[in-house]
Amino acid sequence: MTKTNVSDDYKFYAGFLRFVAAKTDKADVGVHAMMAELSQAANQLDESSHFTLLASRAQVASRGFAGVAQFLQHRILPEAQAHGDQKVVSQLEWAIAASLQIGRAIILHLDDVEPDQMATAFIDIKMPALDRIAGVQEDSGKATLH
Repeated sequence: MTKTNVSDDYKFYAGFLRFVAAKTDKADVGVHAMMAELSQAANQLDESSHFTLLASRAQVASRGFAGVAQFLQHRILPEAQAHGDQKVVSQLEWAIAASLQIGRAIILHLDDVEPDQMATAFIDIKMPALDRIAGVQEDSGKATLH
């Protein structure tokens, strides 16, 4: 079975993060903080396959990534499906699954941070592979976060 990548790099996903951050009303201070975390992750993903965040911002960031999944699922994916662009649909499906997985991974990594290190520790999040839908296991039978 030949695997096809949804993209050559994570710039498309960084673009989705920026799009959602730009389209979201940031009048609420909590929402503003979530969108700032998404923008920072997007900046890092322009050049890398991972991003880091301060542990004290983990819960806000996790909620932000869940919001990305919801926004793309409910507002963007149906429109892309209606237009029939399979590449964009594949990228959106990947981004939705990856966003949920990233939000979960952030909280799982947060559990490893000692409470007295919360203000200074960083969490490193490795992005899911681009050659399959994030969180979907391959035939290998191995459970994986990526």
